[in-house]
Amino acid sequence: MSGTPTRRERTHRRRLAQVAVLATALVLPMLATASPAAAADRPAVQPLPANLETIRAAEATALYGSPGIRPIDQRRTALISMGDSQISGEGVGNYVPGTHQPGNWCDRSYDQAVFRTGITADERYNIACSGATPWNLIAGGPTQHNELNQGDQLAIKARNTNIKLIWVVVGANGDGTIQFGPVATDCAVRRVFFQGPCWPTYTDQWAVRTDGSRRAVEEALTDIRRTMTNAGYLASDYELVLMSYSSPASPDVEDNPNFPGWYSGGCLLYLADAAFARNKAVPMFESALRAAAANTGTRYLDASRLFHGHEVCTDNTSVRGLYIELGIWDENAARQSFHPNKRGHGMFAQCITQFYASGQQQGTCVDPASTGNGQLYPGLMEFRQLRNAATGTCVDGKGYDSRNGTVQQSYRCHGGRNQGFWYDPTRQSLHSELSHDRCLDVSGGSLTSGTAVNIYDCHGGTNQKFTFSGNQIRAAGNTNLCLAFDNPLLGTPRLRLATCSSSSRQQWSFESRSFAQPVGYGRDDFIGSRVY
Repeated sequence: MSGTPTRRERTHRRRLAQVAVLATALVLPMLATASPAAAADRPAVQPLPANLETIRAAEATALYGSPGIRPIDQRRTALISMGDSQISGEGVGNYVPGTHQPGNWCDRSYDQAVFRTGITADERYNIACSGATPWNLIAGGPTQHNELNQGDQLAIKARNTNIKLIWVVVGANGDGTIQFGPVATDCAVRRVFFQGPCWPTYTDQWAVRTDGSRRAVEEALTDIRRTMTNAGYLASDYELVLMSYSSPASPDVEDNPNFPGWYSGGCLLYLADAAFARNKAVPMFESALRAAAANTGTRYLDASRLFHGHEVCTDNTSVRGLYIELGIWDENAARQSFHPNKRGHGMFAQCITQFYASGQQQGTCVDPASTGNGQLYPGLMEFRQLRNAATGTCVDGKGYDSRNGTVQQSYRCHGGRNQGFWYDPTRQSLHSELSHDRCLDVSGGSLTSGTAVNIYDCHGGTNQKFTFSGNQIRAAGNTNLCLAFDNPLLGTPRLRLATCSSSSRQQWSFESRSFAQPVGYGRDDFIGSRVY
């Protein structure tokens, strides 16, 4: 049939065209990764502004003896870290000369994580700078101190080397973001001068702040991709990874048997503020960064739980506490406080090494048994609730606490973090969502009927190992014993071991939680009853 197409025919053709475009978009990347791209397949290298080109040519000459831009497969390979103080090396010490002084407070450390990874590369660059905002990572954007903008530095190094990994940690600084520096300073000052906790000031506005961080980070990630395209790269030529921030503080510091003291250890935060940081502020910030990565197609590494058990003033800490540098009498004197230390950057290096090699789009890095080592797990952890068949209630950390020995009781299921657990099938441990360093633990190690099951430092011992058997949860060290709730006639039921039977008090559903807003995100019971 000839003549002018009908509306239905035009709609059909338009849909076919859309399908064709979508198919092309899906197939071409797969073809690109199936075999190395030829030079003609890559976008043309765009010229840099004259001032940047002068710097690029000088760097190329230092690398190769000549200023020209080489074909990508003839360049030295490189890894590069970008972002703010969380990844620059702030708090580590051993700073690169010129980056820890008036005029430049980037605080880049030679012991920073990118220099300690197990990823093979000829060159390793750390261009992160303390205080950086997401907009400092955008080519042509604002600069810091006496340096080039990080986006411009990336543009130069992308033309001189074959960049294999761009590792980004950013989003905590800048107008409209969470503004970690001012918030942390305010909280520390209030503790030092006994002015009362800071969390009431920030709790209700935190959702707005984290969403601002998300939007800003999306801008930065999008521009990094644009910078690499302008440097002649295909997306398949390199890996772009966004890593989340690790929680620096814990309300459980007094569990440390060698607690250094509030002042000598630099532990100067109210415990209620530490609970706010760990149980609400960091998790909400992590969710925002996770969304930014998903919205831009960026690989995402969740390290928010990595320092659980290693926070300020805990044993084997990976974070520097409140620290006043002598000889500096301005706002920079305390800038190194509450940042990852050398040990923390070593854990970052372990995580990124494993994640880079895994090829996973999303991964989570934690220390599962207080070993001081980061262990990668595929995907993002889902913490589930343990609902009892007899009572219809859930296992609940009493008082929203995670201190050693906290009672695990029967309570109505509400989706809070004190009712969330993650099961490690390899170690057979059940980790609390409040702290990955707290596991269900048979009290005193006594694998006998009637023994209470609380939470305690995760250590991988037999009394912290459990197996799922149908709708029962058995002690791995004695499979004749099952987790059960007390008889409710004895008072509020609590979690104990019992000889395995058909009792419904031993039957559990390890289930996903359905809630619009988790407890601890919109209420104040994230603090816990023992932190005031």
